[in-house]
Amino acid sequence: MLVLIIEDEQRICAGIAEMLQDEGFQTLEADSLDKGLRCLEEDTPEVILSDINLPDGNGFSVLGYCKAQSHDIPVIFMTAFGYRDLAIQAIRQGAYDYITKPIRFDELFARLYRLKEMQQLRGQVRRKARRKLAESKLAVLGNSRAMQRVRRMAEMAAASNSPVLITGETGVGKGLLAKLVHTSSKRCEKPFVSVNCASIPENLLESELFGYRKGAFTGADQHKKGLLHEAAEGTLFLDEIGNMPLLLQAKLLHVLDDGVFRPLGSTKDQRFLGRIIAATNVPAEELVQGEGFRSDLYYRLSVLTIDIPPLRDRQEDLIALAERIYAELATEMGLLDVSLPLGLVQKIRQQSWPGNVRQLRNYLERSLIFKDDGEEHVADEPQTLAAAVQQFERDWIRRTIAECGGDKARAARQLGIGLSTLYRKLED
Repeated sequence: MLVLIIEDEQRICAGIAEMLQDEGFQTLEADSLDKGLRCLEEDTPEVILSDINLPDGNGFSVLGYCKAQSHDIPVIFMTAFGYRDLAIQAIRQGAYDYITKPIRFDELFARLYRLKEMQQLRGQVRRKARRKLAESKLAVLGNSRAMQRVRRMAEMAAASNSPVLITGETGVGKGLLAKLVHTSSKRCEKPFVSVNCASIPENLLESELFGYRKGAFTGADQHKKGLLHEAAEGTLFLDEIGNMPLLLQAKLLHVLDDGVFRPLGSTKDQRFLGRIIAATNVPAEELVQGEGFRSDLYYRLSVLTIDIPPLRDRQEDLIALAERIYAELATEMGLLDVSLPLGLVQKIRQQSWPGNVRQLRNYLERSLIFKDDGEEHVADEPQTLAAAVQQFERDWIRRTIAECGGDKARAARQLGIGLSTLYRKLED
């Protein structure tokens, strides 16, 4: 971690820098506000440790400069004893923390380590969000006219707050498209809560969605927050909404119309400020014509309807999609060659893919695990069952290590084996 120290007393500044360096931190030093701001532009410190009173200004100017330049750099102020009110004012204006002089370095190190952990967690969250966005873009990958239309509709949906209904066969990527709409919208920093209406029993789905108060029914021995509450100002994704019971459909329509919901057993309404995206594998006209789905709910949900075509209707997108999925899977497994083998290209073109993108992904993942490049090979010697099992174990371990970011100890725990066993199996 690189720490910028802004302190006009050179002896104090040098002493702080020496202590930080001994603890393993890197440092930059400035004895004035002007030099400190120049360091900010020439280098990119991860934290600023600044005195409040400086010969050519005060530490508040550091905060103002960081805000004006959109520098997301935490500032810790150093204050003399008796200036606590000034330090609290600094925190109210955006400082991360303050520490009093003479500095207790155990306290300073504790603050810096806590800050370092927080920055690492934020980095992980950002990387996860970028990865999810990249994965969700698979739902709109392709240059066919049909997919161009899906992309335009997804862009309009992301810019809107209206409900969205996504239709398409099983496996086309309805859930991925819902995530893409969410992560591309202004709600991207808010929760994305997903529920499959077909996977939860009818008598439990209502309590899962709306929550309940203690004593609402037999067995309700404590309050439970529903998914509508958890979604807050984010997105609630209702997959397979065609399986939602009629009574619950009426309550959902009330949420969409009035923006409120009431937990089971409660006498007070709660506001729902989020957005609802629904999906179904039943064609839209069949959904509204059937007796199992309310037409008024359908019309309310289908303000924006996006229909994802099956793979068999967009053959021109097939190989581009396969190449992207293959490259991502190969990267996850730590492989150097991420290009789709020509033999697999031929095999992919020969299939109709009734399971759509999900089936294609499973096929490619299986091909990577078993090192199937689609070509016909003549083996010099038949492989024994023991050798095949050994090779499979090695490949599976390597993939797990890649999924754990190279952390072999974590991979061993996930696989349920000892670390020494993991190394032995890799070397066999």
